[in-house]
Amino acid sequence: MVLISDLAQQKKIHWLKVVLVGTKSNRNGLGATVRVHSGGQTYTRYNDGKSGYLSQSVLPLYFGLGDISKIDSIEVAWPSGRKQVLSKGLTDNQTLKITEPDK
Repeated sequence: MVLISDLAQQKKIHWLKVVLVGTKSNRNGLGATVRVHSGGQTYTRYNDGKSGYLSQSVLPLYFGLGDISKIDSIEVAWPSGRKQVLSKGLTDNQTLKITEPDK
């Protein structure tokens, strides 16, 4: 038996992938917490590099946004203690590379 998902053919799917690049923290931003604020909802992912027994999480971090296509802001809490907020030029259905600020 083969199961095939045809959700993308039934309706438009909105998503965001976030790639973290650490400068003061480790290079993959492991240990960072990312919050995406969109349409009154907050989606949170912790970049721990693992997801279960003998496995590794998918990098980049994936956020499924449902029917919401507008992203209001993204917050990143880096392992170094730095906080970063992005609020301009954010669109759905893209892979966004976020680099840890030096200051």
